[in-house]
Formats: sequence, C-alpha cells, structure tokens
Amino acid sequence: MVIVRDLLREQWTALRAWIEDSGLLEHLDDPSALEGWTVQDLITHTGQSFLAFTLLGPASGATPLSIRSYISHYQSAAQQIASGTRELSRSFTGDLLGGVDRCAVLGFRALDGLTAEVVRGGRGAITLDDFVLTRLLELVVHGDDLGRSVREVGPAPINGNVVTEVSQMLIDAYIDATGRPPEVTDEMAWIRLATGRTASDDTSLPLL
Repeated sequence: MVIVRDLLREQWTALRAWIEDSGLLEHLDDPSALEGWTVQDLITHTGQSFLAFTLLGPASGATPLSIRSYISHYQSAAQQIASGTRELSRSFTGDLLGGVDRCAVLGFRALDGLTAEVVRGGRGAITLDDFVLTRLLELVVHGDDLGRSVREVGPAPINGNVVTEVSQMLIDAYIDATGRPPEVTDEMAWIRLATGRTASDDTSLPLL
C-alpha cells in the first residue's frame, strides 16, 4: 500500500507541475476532450478527486465492493459529478492552482490519517488499497484528457508504473465482469478503451 500511495503523490506532483508550466493555463476557457467540460473544469476535477479521501470512514465488518462494482457506479453519477465539478471550478476562478492545491493538501492529510483496511466511500464499502487505485485512475485518465484537449502543450507526464497499475486494475475489472481477459497490446490505449475515451465494439466496454 505504501508503494501505491507513493505513486499517487509522485504522479500528482508531476501532473501539477505540468499544469502550471506547460501553457495549459492559457486555454482554461477552451472546450476539453470531455463534452460539456472546459479545460478549467478538467483541471479542477483532478484536484477535486482528492477530496474524496476526506469523506472516507472506516467500514468495519462491511464486505468491500470489487473495483469493478465500485467504478461501475460512476456512470449513474456522471451528471452529479459534472455539476459539482463545474460549481467548484467557478469558485476557483482567479486562483485555480491555489484551489486544486488546497484540495490535494486536504486529501493527502486525510489519507495519512486512515488506518482501516476497509472504508466507506461515496459508492459503497471498498478496501483502502483499492480506493487509492481509483484516485490513480482519476489522475491518469484526466491527465490524458488534458493532453488530448490542448495538443500543443504535449502529453501529460504520466508515470509508466502508474499506467501499469491502472491498466492492471482495469484488466482485473474486465475479467471480473466477463470471466475472460481483454486483449491488451498497449496499456494507455487499453485505458482509453476501458474508460470510454475510445469507441469499442466490445459490449462489455466501457467499464465506467
């Protein structure tokens, strides 16, 4: 678990520096690769994802959901997530970086205080290890979204070990859903397929 937490911190540090230094901030009002979201909304959401740690509590005795079951609830909550992100994004206008930094500080502080093996998140009970993986998923997917939204700034700096962790998480979720492994020849391409960024003929996709 310590390794995954370290990966989360390292990935956020790299992504946060890229957001500030790449020229991305010159495109805040541009539409992003996600329909209905601006670049500012997407940046806001990367920080907002850490606030989920502040809402976790111990779930002693609860049977944790699998990652597949947990992330499958994202789709039904999509409108609620989008509305909350836009509202927070508006509140960050004029101090976007300060806003996302505050989210990350609060999130990591809450994570450092969590000791329970199973916690209750917004979609149900889940192991803490798996929940940290869902935050890595957020950084990888939305970092990639940002790079595809403003192509002149180049791709987001996504750690290869993080990509592997997230790819394997989605492979496990796919096996859980179908009973068979997916064909994966490129980890980032697979992540885009599994999360609906790339269209697929596979009726089991996207996973969220």
